[in-house]
Amino acid sequence: MKNIIYISLLITLLSCNKEVSITPIEVSSSWRGTPGKLVVKKGDLVDTIYDCHFGYTPEYKLLKHLEKEYLFTSCEMNNGGDNYKTFVLWSLEDVTFLDTLYFKELNISKEIKIKDKTYNWIRRKGNLKLVKNAIVFEMDSIITLVENDETKDTISFGKRFKRIKL
Repeated sequence: MKNIIYISLLITLLSCNKEVSITPIEVSSSWRGTPGKLVVKKGDLVDTIYDCHFGYTPEYKLLKHLEKEYLFTSCEMNNGGDNYKTFVLWSLEDVTFLDTLYFKELNISKEIKIKDKTYNWIRRKGNLKLVKNAIVFEMDSIITLVENDETKDTISFGKRFKRIKL
């Protein structure tokens, strides 16, 4: 009976050791390019992800798929008229801990001057999903024609999908 208790206690301790913990650390930004930090721990494995700007940390979420865990991070970068968003999927497996499985940088908005008072705004939305044995990246592009602060026309190029096998 004692052996069963010791074995179950050992299994409990070992399974707790494999839990993933994520600690966001905002950094005081001395300049625009200062990235934020995510400290990722899984058992004895520890590493840091540096992303974003102005010291902000990226958005993140843990994803579970087919008995494996992944970390998804995303960050918006404001750059005047051109703004970007990153989409990154990281491995949380012991052998490939924090290896990049997928990376996409998407220009999510752009301002284009056509005439003196006419602007085109290009906005893009992106989304990442895990489906069966693949990563599915979905993107939608929208163009808005603005003239004298009035929206004249909005065009969607429709959604595009990119599938990447895991």
